[in-house]
Amino acid sequence: MAGVVAGLLGLGIGATVLAAPSIAAIACPQCYGLTGLGAGVYAEHDDDRYRRMVAAADQRIGAFYGERTADARVLICATKDCYAGLGGGGEKGRAFGRWALMLSPDGANETIATHELAHLELHRRLGSAYGEVPDWFDEGLAVLISDDARYLKPASEADRCRLPYPEAATIVDTDWAVATAGGSDRGYLLAGCVVSRWVSERGGPPAVLTLITELRAGKTFSAVG
Repeated sequence: MAGVVAGLLGLGIGATVLAAPSIAAIACPQCYGLTGLGAGVYAEHDDDRYRRMVAAADQRIGAFYGERTADARVLICATKDCYAGLGGGGEKGRAFGRWALMLSPDGANETIATHELAHLELHRRLGSAYGEVPDWFDEGLAVLISDDARYLKPASEADRCRLPYPEAATIVDTDWAVATAGGSDRGYLLAGCVVSRWVSERGGPPAVLTLITELRAGKTFSAVG
């Protein structure tokens, strides 16, 4: 996990996108009362349920990509006080670049863990090309990989969208901050629909690997997406 800490520190302590308590907690989970559960997982309580949860999330990501490559540190809180102490807010979970994630009490489940780890995996695979991927695609892909039933119909359905596709497609031209303003999760519903259709029409998960390769080669998302 040395790479995780080095990567976070490389982002700069003064980076406005990362709260100082979160950086410090990721660098030293024990300093914030978290217990190491092995494999980079730290939790407020030593509960084997957390180990199984992260292992299941890893399996989902491995099933989609063929393997999981991200070297992630996972911080899990069982209480709201713990999560607030780590710099968390009202979200269920938060991913930090390609290095680490935090899960709130409401987010300590397989679906949310997979969603956040999916962000880290994509960011790790893209490297410096990460900035080419629009937020709606990043979030929609995480919804798809986590198989989030709130936003997608079962995988057995030919069309997994929970709303008409033309309505969902508006997310492509909508700022993500606007789509999720006020804590709305509508953006995830739209993005999950569009990305699930995108992946399905291009032959499944290998299409995402091809996209990553092309973006790393210098192409733009608009050119290959």
